[in-house]
Parts: sequence; C-alpha cells; structure tokens
Amino acid sequence: MQHKVWIDYLRVIAIVAVIAIHVSTVFYKQLGEISGFDWWFANLLDSASRFSVPLFVMASGAVLLGREISPGTFLQKRAWRLLPPLILWNLVYLVAGYFLWNPDQRSLLDMTLTMVRAGHAYGHLWYLTMFTCLMLFAPFVNQYLRGEAPRGVDLLWLAGLFVLFALMTQGAVLVRYVADSEIKWFAVFPLYLLYFVGGYALDRYDDRLRCPAAVLVGIVVATVLVGALGNWLLFRHTGLDEDFLVLSNRGLLVIACTFAIFRLLRQNAHRLKPRASISAWSDASFGIYLIHPLIIFATLPLSRYFDGMLALFMVLDVAAVALVSFLIVRLMRRFAWFRRVS
Repeated sequence: MQHKVWIDYLRVIAIVAVIAIHVSTVFYKQLGEISGFDWWFANLLDSASRFSVPLFVMASGAVLLGREISPGTFLQKRAWRLLPPLILWNLVYLVAGYFLWNPDQRSLLDMTLTMVRAGHAYGHLWYLTMFTCLMLFAPFVNQYLRGEAPRGVDLLWLAGLFVLFALMTQGAVLVRYVADSEIKWFAVFPLYLLYFVGGYALDRYDDRLRCPAAVLVGIVVATVLVGALGNWLLFRHTGLDEDFLVLSNRGLLVIACTFAIFRLLRQNAHRLKPRASISAWSDASFGIYLIHPLIIFATLPLSRYFDGMLALFMVLDVAAVALVSFLIVRLMRRFAWFRRVS
C-alpha cells in the first residue's frame, strides 16, 4: 500500500492540537482568576484544537479501510498493536496517579477499581479504550465498504462481539443499581465510526467531494468562534467549566470542523512533499500522545513566572511539551520493547 504523505502532516497537526487542549484547559477553568485576555486566549486555543482526536480517527479510517484483509487477520494485527500500550500505559498512569495525583490518599485498590469503571487510569487514555472497541468492529465495516459477503466464520466473530458487548451492558446495569456507579466506556465508540468511515470516504472519493478552500476555512473559523462564544456564555451563566460541553467530539461543531480540516489537507495533498522531519514526528505521534501529560505535569509549575503573560506561557509550553515528548519517544524507541508500546 502506497504511503500517504499528507497523513503524516495530518497526524502532526493532530498531536500538537492534543497538547494545546491539555495545556489550555488548565487556564480555561480559571475564568475570573486570570486576566480576561489570558482566559480568552485559553478559550480560543482550546476551541481551535478540539478536532485533534477525531482527526486521528479519520486518519486511521483513511489508512485502514478499503484494504483487502480478512477480519481475523485484521483483528490479530490490531490486537498486537493496541493491547500492549493499552495495558502498560494504564498501569503507568495508575501508579503515577497513586504517587503524584492522590490528594485524598486513596488506596491503590480503590484507584484500580475506579480505572476499571472508567475504562482508563488517566483522562487522555480514554482514546485507547474507545479506539480498541472501534477496532473490534472495523473489519466488518471494511467488508461492507468493499462489498464483500461475510463468511460463516466472520459472522461467528461478529456474533461473539455482540454477545461480549451485551454481557458488558448487562454488567453495567447491575453495577449502576447495586453500587450506584456508571460504567459506559465501552459505549463511547459508535459515533466515532462517523469519523472512521468519513476519513475513508473523503480520501477514497476525493475527486467527487471537492470544496473551495475558502469555504472549508470559513467552516473551521466559524465553528471555533461559535464554540468559544458558547463556552463563555455557558461558563458565565452556569459556572460550568468543562470545555467539552459545547465542543463535544460527538457534536456537530467538532464534526464540521474536523471534516473541513481533513478535506483541506486531502485537497492539498499534492503540495505536501515528503519531509524526514514530518515523517519522524508522525511516526512518534502515538508515543507523544501517551507520554505528554507527564511532561505537562512537570512544566506547568513554571506558569507562576508568567504572571500577566499566561498566553505566552501557553504557546511556549505547547512547543516545549511537544519537543520534549518527541525527543523522549525517539530516544526510548531505540529499545524494541518501547516500540511495541508506543
């Protein structure tokens, strides 16, 4: 399969946006505590970066869908790719959380049970859980898109998945009423199929889906501004400081913004030339995603030296976290075992 250079650029944009969200959201929650300029900068930076994870999913759709591969082989390859980092990094953040982010002195057992209920040990790892669930159904979506009739063994695989998710749903209902606790991590992935299939479709039918660049840029700008204004209104009138309420990954604004950005890159693929630096950053993007919160934790205290200049700190911190994370991943990937988990 021919390497798609423009996907490398897309992944670099997406990983920088991920870091921008996680740096800016700290200050976004401080409306009234920091200057209005700094808060609005955090709000706009956060709003302009919400496409990050959906864009990663669209990239995966463009790369993985449409290939001639059996469901069994597909699942086996994805399992070897996803299960090692899913297990290891949840353990890493579970231990790190116990020692670094545990003000209530919770026991390791209690935090482990919380991880099982949430589906992840630390916020950003929700993506691994969601994407793993998505990959379980991806080969059957691929068969449909290719017009292939499923074999008997394929239908057995699919039936087994439905049984598995039915059992998890039943277990979640029991836990909800017996232990008053929500378990819904396994139900997050379905709408991400829109991004996954959308990435395939916008790539595969590029010649039929052309759109003026000015329109696409206008969509991106409009969704960011509407989202930022919505954030401000919600925060000001209700006190709700979550940045995903107006700009949800599964909401219309982020969907429109992400699809527009994807189209912009796809339509300009011929202008995006192969570059060793872009390829290196793209290759390291998954590892950067996994490790960057640890770097943010280390750099965030430096913000106290930027009193009145937090906007500058956010820009510098995004750049510093991206660079340090990249260098660590590149260094650690010299070891074969680290390549398996990043």
